[in-house]
Order: sequence, then C-alpha cells, then structure tokens
Amino acid sequence: MKEHKKLYKKGKLWLTATIVAAAFGLAASAGQADAATSPAPAATTEQVAPVTGNSNQNGTVNQSAEKPASAEPAQINPHDQGNYAYLDQGKVNADGTLTVSGWHATNASKDRQYHYIIAFDPTHKTEITRQNISDQEVNRPDVAQAHPVYGADHSGFTTSFDLSDKLANLDRVQIVSRYTNDPAGNGNAVDYWFAPITIDRQNHAWLESTKVVDNQLRVNGWHATNLAADKSHHWVILFDRTTNSEIARQEVDNTTRSDVAKAFPGVYKAGQSGFSANFSMKGINLDHQLQVISRYSASADGNSNYVDYWFSPLTSGGQVNQGWMDSINLSDGQHLSFAGWHASNLAQLETNRFEILYDLTANSQVAVVKVSQTARPDVAKAVPNIAGAGQSGFMGQFDLTKLNLQPGHRYTLVSRYSTSSEGNGGNGQYSDFWSAPFALDQRAFWLEGLKMTKDGLQVNGWLVNDQSLTKGHPYLILLNNGKEIGRTQLSLTNRPDVAKAYSQVYNSGHSGFSTLIKLDPALASGNLQLILRFSDDPAGNSNYDDQYSQPYNSNAGFFDKVQVSADGIYVSGWHASNQAVGKPYQWLIFVDENGHELYRQEVTDKNRARPDVAKAEPAIYNSGNSGYQLGFRLPDQLNHHMVRIIHRITDDKSGNGNAVDNWSGLISINSMRTPIDYRLPSEYKPYPNLSQLNNFWIHVRIGQNRVYLMNNNDVVYTMYCTAGYYQNGVSTTPLGTYYIQAERGNSFYNASLGEGANYWTSFLQHGVYLFHTVPTDAWGNYKPYEASQLGINQGSHGCIRLSIPDAYWIMHSVPTGTRVVIDN
Repeated sequence: MKEHKKLYKKGKLWLTATIVAAAFGLAASAGQADAATSPAPAATTEQVAPVTGNSNQNGTVNQSAEKPASAEPAQINPHDQGNYAYLDQGKVNADGTLTVSGWHATNASKDRQYHYIIAFDPTHKTEITRQNISDQEVNRPDVAQAHPVYGADHSGFTTSFDLSDKLANLDRVQIVSRYTNDPAGNGNAVDYWFAPITIDRQNHAWLESTKVVDNQLRVNGWHATNLAADKSHHWVILFDRTTNSEIARQEVDNTTRSDVAKAFPGVYKAGQSGFSANFSMKGINLDHQLQVISRYSASADGNSNYVDYWFSPLTSGGQVNQGWMDSINLSDGQHLSFAGWHASNLAQLETNRFEILYDLTANSQVAVVKVSQTARPDVAKAVPNIAGAGQSGFMGQFDLTKLNLQPGHRYTLVSRYSTSSEGNGGNGQYSDFWSAPFALDQRAFWLEGLKMTKDGLQVNGWLVNDQSLTKGHPYLILLNNGKEIGRTQLSLTNRPDVAKAYSQVYNSGHSGFSTLIKLDPALASGNLQLILRFSDDPAGNSNYDDQYSQPYNSNAGFFDKVQVSADGIYVSGWHASNQAVGKPYQWLIFVDENGHELYRQEVTDKNRARPDVAKAEPAIYNSGNSGYQLGFRLPDQLNHHMVRIIHRITDDKSGNGNAVDNWSGLISINSMRTPIDYRLPSEYKPYPNLSQLNNFWIHVRIGQNRVYLMNNNDVVYTMYCTAGYYQNGVSTTPLGTYYIQAERGNSFYNASLGEGANYWTSFLQHGVYLFHTVPTDAWGNYKPYEASQLGINQGSHGCIRLSIPDAYWIMHSVPTGTRVVIDN
C-alpha cells in the first residue's frame, strides 16, 4: 500500500519537503520539480491497492489493477532440478472407481508433451491401467507460485480409474504421474511415484437381527468387503454347528445401506451391502447351535471362489452359549498355552470338555486336547443366567513339537462341550465357542544398541518372527548402499520382557542377541542398513524372511554455529565418518556459490567429545569424538560473500589428498552487528566509499529483512531493514526496479498513521515510498517495539525502515538516480 506522508517539524505543517539534494549539490533529473519550489507529497493513508507490472527500460512500472494471467510462471528457474508433486486426494469410491487428484511440476516436463496418470499394483509389480490427461490438465497457479518451473501453472490433474473388476486382488494402488514424449505414454519419460494408496482388505459385516416370523427364521444384516468385488452372487447360508451341516441357503438381492457406505467409504458397493433372508423352520432345531454365513461367490451355485463371513453362533430355545479366550501364548517355542472361559446352559449335559486347535486357512483340525473345568467366580457374576458359569474356566496347552503349524496361516481355538468323550467330541451333541482368529504372521525387532568399533559393528537387540516356525536360522546382515559387506549368525537368548509383549509370536521368549559384525569400518562408506533374517538354510542364503532396519549414515556432520563478529569469524560443529580412520588432519574450506575456493584454514581444536552425536550416529566410528571449533580474523576475501563451508578430514597436511568432506548450505558471511541495535550501523565495518565503486546499486530483499549495497554483483555492505507487511501474500512494499529520487529530508510525521521517522530518502512517487529510520512518535521518540523488529520481521506500511546511522548515510551519500531493486 502507498505510504503518503505529511511532513512536520516541531508540530507545524510545512508545505514543502525538506530537500537535501540541493544542499549537497545534487542536480535534479530532467522532468523533476526544482528543489526550492517542489510541493510536499500529499498526506493520506496507505489503503491503496499495490501496483503490479514489469519494469521497462526506463525503470518505470507498467501499472494494471491485476496481474494478467500467463501460460507460465512470471519467472521460470531453468536450473531447478526438482521433481515436485503432491497427491491432494486418492480414494476408492463405492462404485469401485479410484479417484485421484493432485499436481506434478518439473522442468523435465519440457519437451515431454504427453501427461499420463498410471495406476500401478506395487504388490504384484504390474500396471493396472493408465489415463492420458494431456488435454485435461488443471490450472494450478498456487503450484506455479511455489515452484517456478516449466508447466507448473497447469500441472494439476483429476482423473479416475475403474477398479471394480480388480479390487478383489488388490491391496495397494500406487499412482504414477508421467511426462513423456511418447503418445503411448512410454518412451523418454519423467515419473513421480506417489505413496501407495491402501485398499481396504478387511471383511466387514454385522448380523443385526434374527427372529422367527410366520414359521420362518428371518435374518437381517449387511456384509461389505472389497474381496467380493469380482463375486456377483450373494448367498446367505444357515449352518447347524451342532450337526456340522448346512441346513439351507438362499441367494439374496442386496439392499441399500447408506449407513454402511458412510462407515466404509472405501469398500466397493458398501452402500448396497444389506441383506435379508428367510428360512423355513422345517429342519431347524433351535436347541442346536446355528450359524449364519454371508458368502459372496463368483459361481452361480456359491460353492467355489468365495469369501465368507461367519457370524457369531446363534442361540435359541433358552440356550445361552458364551465364552472368551483370555490368553494364547507361543513365546516359549515349545507349547501353545491357552486360558479362557466358556459358559453354556447345556454344559450340565455335555460334560466332556475339549479344546480344538483349528487351521482356518487349511480348513482343517490341527490338534485336540481334553481340559478340566476351573473356578471362575468373575464369570458367574457377569452371566448369572447361565447355570454352571462359576466353573466355566479352562486352561491347557498343545505340544508344538508334535504339530506342523504353518507361518502365515490363520488359526482359532474352539472350546467344546460334548456328550461324547471320544475324539474331539464331534460325534455327540455339542456346544462350541470359537475364539477370535489369530494369524502366525507377526514379526518385530528392536535394536537397543548400535556402535561402530575398529573391529566392526556391535549390535544388541531382539528379533521375533512367526516365520521362525519353519526357518530356524537367524542372521544379521549389514548392507552398504544395498550390497552386503558383512553378516553374522545369531545365537538367541532369553528375553522374558519380549515374551510378555509378544506372547502370540512364536518363540518370542528366546529373541535376544548381542553380536559383532566383523569388518573394516572403512568398508562402511555409503548408506548402511541392517537385515534381520530367519532362513531355513544354515548359511542363511535361501528361503528366508527379512526385516529391515532404518538407514544409517556412514558420513555425517553439522555446522552448529557460524558467527561473524567485530573480532572475526567463529565456526563450530561436528563431522563423523567411517572414512576418517587414518586421516589426522582437519580443514575448513570456504567456497563461493560457483564452487571456487575463497579461503581455507586448518582446524586444530578437533576430536571434541560429542555424546549427542554418538547417540544420533551410532553406525559411524568414533562419532562420540567428532566435534570441532575454529575462530580466526575475518579475511576480506570472505566478507559479503554467500559461501559454502567444507569441513574436510584428510591424510594431507595441506588439506588435500585422500579426504572425506561435509558441506554446509549457503551461508552469508558479513560483519553484521549482533545483537541488532537501531541506534548503530548494521555492520561493524565502515560504510563503502562510493567513489571507489564502478557500478553501485541497492538490492532490497523483503523476506530476508535486508538491504544489500552492491557493486556489480558483489555485496559491499549489508543493512538490517523492515519492509512492508504481507497482506494476502503480497507485501505493501512494491516490488520492482526503481531509482533514488531527489526528495529527501531530516524528518516527517504522518498524523493519520500516528508516526513519523527521520532521515528519509524517496525512491518512488516523489516522497511516498521512502528509506527512513525506524518510526518515531508525535514527540520524536523512537518507538521501542517497532525498533525491536528491525531486521527480524516485516511490518512497515510500504517504506523501508533502517537503523538511524544507515538511514542517515543513505540520505547523505546515495546519489539521485541510483538503481533500487526490490524483491521477495
């Protein structure tokens, strides 16, 4: 917004600006009013829309109310090598479509005129389908603003894929955005692979009601699962668990269930998942256990290629059958121990108690044991309507050494009351309770200690995996950039704490290890990662199941502090590397933005204790002694440069030779005064002598809160500043190229704003947009809060605020006509 000023002196309105140009012998440029007769700038508020436009050769601005739309960002950075993208939305809809929207922008899309969105199955590593959206791209000016690369302003996309015939076999879908020069979407391409979208693989269902109406057993509920996407026949089956036989089945037409669609929006046809079925009471004995099965099948008879949901057993005719499995434990590797309770009104007749281990994956019984009843007063209190509930408890175990349990299979424990004492009691009349299924597919590990030593990598932790049922050889393998550089076979030790936390994982009680992977630390020179493996091969090379650790660095560092003061420069940080063995020298090397060396200094205060680094970088040898610090007088060749600092560990006394480096990001080296003091110059060093410069200009960076005095492309002095505040992403200080104008003065006061300033110099609209000091109040006192924001935040109404000496120097030293460039 414009910043119009009324100029005051000692509380009285002056009709002319105090012009300093004439006093200093500065000639006015052509077309400007004479200094002695120029009218003062009109006083007004700053509520005016900012001017936009591009500078012409004369340095003026082509003004317009709005910035015209363009096909590309205002400025494209051709050197930006980034590949930017974001998936705003990716969801599976109830009709089986996958809707995705987002954007993808990169300079690499230039000359690749075709844009494809590809749906990929990362599990089976196959492409599902693809869409050519080259003529359907969505305008994204927000992306163009954030990433000034080719095509960013039309980098958006919205498309959908029909997955209805594929959902049953998908667990993830990965979206790939591709720019290519091939009309078919192959050829010379640049891709962005988004994170996979998880497909709901759960089997959701609920039996809402069962009742006898008109001599029919009526069941109502819903069943929704993506596993049924390719199965068009829906059957409801009534199963007699007592006789282990099917009573009847009925193919049903699904009904609308908007509530299910809302609860499970990512499940195909969840909104059409309701069902209702009626079964004749003929042949149904309500004293038996009845079970309703909802089945989706691809076959017309419902007997093949199906997915079932077995609802909890029904009870009727006064029978009550309830239970709970309190614990299942495989942690000792020798037994499957269990404990729970099962209460049934028929228990007084079905006096034989069995516990059956059942393989749901193979659909077969694995083992059976007889159990004795135990007292459960808690159950008697919870279900007082069931006779004998106080003696409904049971516990026991299966001998795992005599079983052939399979990793990955789903199992359940069936508690059975039966009139028969033979076999599993299935030949008599019986009542069953099926526990919640458990799968032997769990795995976990934890690395409790990790340290690189001169002899290799020392690792402590624990490792559990149900795959160890059939894969009995545990290994720890170290990778360097994905290639193995060392391994050791593990001898697992007792870990009762892990057994407690992972009781349902096979042999979790024998999961601890402490081992050394022997190797030369220098071999660990890349990205490191550990594989925790169980294999059926004694050498660990075949039929294995792996878990991967997080990546670890082999060379890392950080520059904790780079501080320039009146006395010099101080640099401190840490640098740890497995390549540091045999390299006793350390150097700091300063290079400019083009990689040209400006200065180097040997580091003698090195190998300082850094326990924090030892904790953060345990895979790097001697990381606990990786600190360093160096202070020296600031050389002229570094001041006012943007530099990168290289910390080098080398075997060469001069800082060359066989070396390993750690680079900083870009750092501005200047002798800026800290803390900031609005009463003092911004730098400890003197202001530049303009007569010694051949191309002096001023560069204002609003976002950095800095004013740079430039000679050609070199910074010769840096000033702290506060420029215009941001409103809707736009600064009230106009951006562009301007020139110092003749209007200047010692002070002004704007009554409408309630503030003034000293030592002002105009650069736009002849007294409206100024360089000046931090604000003053009506009595000429500097405002403390506004002064505290100097060099830290934006906050002016459009002018550039400076320290008192900096503003004074610009007013007295900078010639009229000096170029001023303002950007973000």
